[in-house]
Amino acid sequence: MAKLIVSCESQVVKEVELDKERMTLGRKAHNDIVVEHKAVSGQHASILVSIDDAILEDLGSTNGTFVNGQKIYRHKLAHGDKIVIATYEMEFLATPPKPARSGWIEVGSGAHVGTKLPLTKPLTTVGKPGTAVVAISFAAGTYFASNIEGETGAQVNGSGLGDVPQRLEHGDVINLAGTRMTFHAR
Repeated sequence: MAKLIVSCESQVVKEVELDKERMTLGRKAHNDIVVEHKAVSGQHASILVSIDDAILEDLGSTNGTFVNGQKIYRHKLAHGDKIVIATYEMEFLATPPKPARSGWIEVGSGAHVGTKLPLTKPLTTVGKPGTAVVAISFAAGTYFASNIEGETGAQVNGSGLGDVPQRLEHGDVINLAGTRMTFHAR
């Protein structure tokens, strides 16, 4: 969740999570973020918060709202932006992006038992051409498996794997031509 680190005269006063769609800043007590200083208007500015953006808007304040040294009326906030209202400085900290999901296959039987195959590409094929091949794809944060080649067909958790991609979950067991592999994701 995005937040503001509020400081006055280089001392951190508070840390405020931007947990509502619209948050107001100002001198009066009804504001979400109260900034007690006579140079701050009663309702000085607002921040409109969405999943991807935070927009700071001056609400016609007497003394203005500044971001990174520039007076603004409306400004899309970026991580690290410095908002100044009177003697208060507020650093905007954007919501950190979720780490990319990583996955790998661990071979549990056969000649390559114990081998870990990292799934670092959008599409990885596993198996022996001419015998059995499975494609493991990664899209929109999810891994999928589909049978590409092989008369016996691959299985996931004991069920036959067809041509339609099947979603993989952490711990799923893939059986490919008698070789057992476990899918891992974090």
